[in-house]
Amino acid sequence: MRYIPLVASVLMLLSATTGRCQDPMVIKIRGIVRDAASGEPIPYASIGLTGKAIATMTNEKGQFLFRIPAAAKDDSLSVTHIGFTPIILPVRTADTGERKIELKESPGQLKEVEVKPPNPLELIRKAIEKIPANYPDSPFCLTGFYRLDGTKDAKIVDLSEAVFNIHIDGYRGKNNQFHLVKSRMDKDLTAFNGSDQVNVGYKPSGIMSFDFSRHLDKWELFQKEAAKEYLFKYKGLVDYNGKDAFLITFEEKPGVKKSLTDGRLYIEADDLAFLELDQKRNLQGLKYYDEWSRLEHLVFNMFHISIKVLSDTTSITYRKNGSRYYLSHCTKSIDYYIAGGDRHYLLNPLSVRTNYLITGVDTVNVQPIPGEESLKEQTSIEGQAKILNDTRDSPDRSDTADRFWTNYNLIEAEFNVDSAIRVIQSNNATLNYKKLLEPLLRKYKRDKGALIDTIMNFYHTKGQFNGSALVQYEGKVIYEKGFGLADPAVNRPNTTATQFRIGSTSKQFTAMLVMQLVNEGKLSVDDSAGKFLPGFRNGKVTIRQLMTHQSGIPNYTDSEEVLAKIVARRYTPDELVFLFCSDSLEFEPGTRFHYTNSGFVVLADIIEKVTGKKYAQALAERIFVPLGMSSSFFVSGDTTNIAKAYSGGQPENPYPVQNVVGAGGITSSAEDLLRWANALSANTLLPKQMMDELFKPRAAWDEWNAWYGYGWMIDRHLFAASNRHLIQYHPGIEFGFHDILLREPDKNVVIILLSNMGDFPRFDMTDLILNELN
Repeated sequence: MRYIPLVASVLMLLSATTGRCQDPMVIKIRGIVRDAASGEPIPYASIGLTGKAIATMTNEKGQFLFRIPAAAKDDSLSVTHIGFTPIILPVRTADTGERKIELKESPGQLKEVEVKPPNPLELIRKAIEKIPANYPDSPFCLTGFYRLDGTKDAKIVDLSEAVFNIHIDGYRGKNNQFHLVKSRMDKDLTAFNGSDQVNVGYKPSGIMSFDFSRHLDKWELFQKEAAKEYLFKYKGLVDYNGKDAFLITFEEKPGVKKSLTDGRLYIEADDLAFLELDQKRNLQGLKYYDEWSRLEHLVFNMFHISIKVLSDTTSITYRKNGSRYYLSHCTKSIDYYIAGGDRHYLLNPLSVRTNYLITGVDTVNVQPIPGEESLKEQTSIEGQAKILNDTRDSPDRSDTADRFWTNYNLIEAEFNVDSAIRVIQSNNATLNYKKLLEPLLRKYKRDKGALIDTIMNFYHTKGQFNGSALVQYEGKVIYEKGFGLADPAVNRPNTTATQFRIGSTSKQFTAMLVMQLVNEGKLSVDDSAGKFLPGFRNGKVTIRQLMTHQSGIPNYTDSEEVLAKIVARRYTPDELVFLFCSDSLEFEPGTRFHYTNSGFVVLADIIEKVTGKKYAQALAERIFVPLGMSSSFFVSGDTTNIAKAYSGGQPENPYPVQNVVGAGGITSSAEDLLRWANALSANTLLPKQMMDELFKPRAAWDEWNAWYGYGWMIDRHLFAASNRHLIQYHPGIEFGFHDILLREPDKNVVIILLSNMGDFPRFDMTDLILNELN
């Protein structure tokens, strides 16, 4: 027999209906909470029934939807938010359509600090000692709502929602159980290049550990050694939802080599109960972040996946019910890059936000959850929910959010959930395109140009490609064509002469400049960077290690703080190196591979020191002019035919391209890139022996199943043609510009695909083209 939730306060909401019609025993109150003075919406304001443990919360736009039993029509609503005076509203008054609720800022927010302020560590210690008295020590049940949304390029690519019950034995109990009531989820696999290796979500144990009052051992802030690692400050008494609370701030001490947090803690002045914890991962400590142990919500199906955390923030609040405090709301936002896997995905970056709200508390009708209905603590909720939905009462995926959740309280989404799900499902349909095309291509005549045109037109008509394509086979161009618009504002079409920024494909040009200087005897790949950059903190790394991503210098574009600076103003190469490439090394140089733009920024600075010329000038004089690449440049050049970049349907925000010198920022066209590729085959810029040095496999990039040479990737198993042919390539990403440049030397094959409308299935498309050429 299936477990029936016994949360007394929400029994009326968990009816036996299918969820397709509104329960007549439920009152639905919709509204928005604003600041009375400014009119600005107030995010995460609490709305609850006074004297009852039913609650909801506003979203980031101040909007809320609150469902309460009809029997509570004569009760009152309590609306609270820290920094504002709480108000009480009759339910009858509120139940008149969409309500506009205004909160007034509370006067005297920060009260005068006492003559002898309390010791913050002592306050925290006393609050911990009071946990048994302030938090429930007898069994209780919680009803919760959970939404996780992942965003890439301003688009929702991962979405899961769930209502669940948690049975907890009390503060001292260990027999805690998690029961999934209802859930739905969708994931845009195209955002992961079709891979299902990374599933973003939480385990029941991860959800329950947000209640730090019961899981202090999982929180470094509350450990005995915290005094050695954190700087705690008592800030005074503040008004917290109408009650006095002690405000304590904390930050990671300088010199601590751990990934800790900065934030604030509110403790109720009378009860000494924890009310709120807000924290953000310290940017300086992110390099010490242990992704595999800390990111418990990520589930990996295979190895060869790398993660780089960019930011991590958490906020947790408690709410008093009767004489005890219960978890109220948790929100967590984390940004990171994920790369690798069997489909070689690279996210730039993935932003995941989790909202977890306790909507009901039951301390009366408490019964354990039958074992067969309790989810496993160490398996993701999303993974278990999928199995359950596949085997019982599967939700109608076409159902609207309002009908699906009609009998449950939740946090309103800031975006249109129904629209996001439709887009995700539509995008996932594109994953079958390659499988659909392969048998069709076998029916066509063996005209390679016509077959490539079929591939390109297919993806373009499906809205998957907008840009330029050029293919050379056995030294002859057999296909060249533009698709879509280079500039929608003036209706200018893309052609093979259209200019695109090529992102990281620029690295092969930087590597060529370095090898030209090596050939001229002006430097050696075994020279240290410090030889040319006196005073550089990481001067011991060699030029070889910089070119092969084995330097150990952290990737400066992974830092949220640095990104904010480099998009704001222009820096010289010296400033970039000494300000942003001088952090402590992640590992001993030469011992590991870790892709980093920082290494190529350092190389660009070295090139300027050795040549006595700006990087852009050296690039033009040594490569672009000799090869007749008249449409190519770094920073300045003829931009009359340059494409406009779009990402997520939004135009690119201009930024100083000089700040990615050496690592990206080069502008070129398909026609110019073909001149470049052919010059490599003809050894025009370097003698053959020196040219071969560029393409030697030197470091294993396991996440991409490739080798890395000097600015080039040598494929192992991404493309089917690699089983019989040598494949050398490099992809590039720079805001809305995405590209791939590939060589197959033995057949003098060159494939160039350039896009100005965001990412496209470049690896599937390139693989299909290679298969037809071979």
